Amino acid sequence: MRVKTAALGMAMMVAFGLATANQATAATAADPTGAELSAVVATCAQQVSAGKYAERSGGTRTVPVCATGGAVHWRSGMTIDCDGQRTEKCNASTDPSWQGQTAWAQPDGKPLNAEKLPYIVVPGISSTWSYAGSGITGATVAAVVYQGKVAYAVVGDVGPTGAIGEGSYALAKALGINPDPRSGGVSGKVVDYIVFPGVKASPIHDAADAATEGRRAAAELVSRSRGCANAGVDGPYPRLDAGVTRPEVKAAQCLLRAAGQDTGAGDPSGVLDAATVSAVKRFQAQVGLAETGSVDSHTWTALLARGATPQLQDGSSGEAVFRLQRSLNAAISAKLTVDGKFGAKTTAAVKGYQTSRGLNADGIAGANTWRALQAGR
Repeated sequence: MRVKTAALGMAMMVAFGLATANQATAATAADPTGAELSAVVATCAQQVSAGKYAERSGGTRTVPVCATGGAVHWRSGMTIDCDGQRTEKCNASTDPSWQGQTAWAQPDGKPLNAEKLPYIVVPGISSTWSYAGSGITGATVAAVVYQGKVAYAVVGDVGPTGAIGEGSYALAKALGINPDPRSGGVSGKVVDYIVFPGVKASPIHDAADAATEGRRAAAELVSRSRGCANAGVDGPYPRLDAGVTRPEVKAAQCLLRAAGQDTGAGDPSGVLDAATVSAVKRFQAQVGLAETGSVDSHTWTALLARGATPQLQDGSSGEAVFRLQRSLNAAISAKLTVDGKFGAKTTAAVKGYQTSRGLNADGIAGANTWRALQAGR
């Protein structure tokens, strides 16, 4: 990366996987196109960062971090990160800012290989945004789009706290961007970085696994976004029985699709028809609820809480907080404003939920609280 502090040199990096340049471009019929992915994240419906970032350190802050359909994304330029293993293209001679380490390492302890492994760089944790608070860590998979071309990668390094939009030598090369750490990269809001919290490559430097997982996650994102841009998932969450027609059914259908359940062909209809009832029953069975086919408060709670489960507490923000607030509203009618910011009211709601479910009422959304919410308790 271009700027780092000593703290950012700690072992915290995420590798972005790409099997080969050919694999990045040889999409199957089921793979989403770059245009489809960019269309999904074209607007910032939910900003999860408290502020905005510059494309480069010291620049004007105009880039927000956003959330759409469970993905976290931003649109920026790309500077080149050549840090990590010393290679022919990435070393102190080719890159004056080169460092022989990355925030996250391979299982053998070696840093990532920027020349060979496509990975992206996330900003250091600050009051602006915490990648960890959004369920992102090393090896979390991302799709990166430039001029319609898609490359799949992992989160592999941590950069400056004030800038966003950086990728490894290999990632730039795969996208057709000049990868030279001195003169390469691209400026302007022309690159989409789409990260999938909870989806990881294993191990971090397994490019093939990152590409496989990335394609699957990207296809799901495009599929569930169709007809779901304004589906009203912020509530209200009334009980929905078979045959009912109302706007909230469309929200339920979108959430079911995000959970991998087929609600029938076409865009969400807003009708709780036979296909949707079957989807509800399958989801209820999956999470251990009674298979009624009706979307009650328990089913809403489980649907809304799906996703990564980072520990959240007062001061947290991001995509996971949106899901937490929605699921609490469904579970206990918390009447929270869904703003992605964990403050006093969200703390009180978490405590109320924990008390009602026999959990330790500490106001922190940890593993036990998420487990209960995702089970629809």
